[in-house]
Amino acid sequence: MRLKLNLACLCLAACLLGGCLPKSKPWTHPSEPDPRKEDKLYEEDLKFCEDKIGPQPQGDAREPVMADCLKRLGWKPKD
Repeated sequence: MRLKLNLACLCLAACLLGGCLPKSKPWTHPSEPDPRKEDKLYEEDLKFCEDKIGPQPQGDAREPVMADCLKRLGWKPKD
């Protein structure tokens, strides 16, 4: 019983700490060396591109349009 309780606490701690890890994004900005600033810039640029593109296109057609917008802002896809 005690082992199950310890295991449950360990799993709970891992889940809580997992939220502290930085978000993984498929893009990198070569001119921004600070990961925290890069994350903030990515969120801002992603919103800019979404606003610029609007609701159309949707689905698979949206991905290349978003990629083009991010590339124009200096982002490069991660390898």
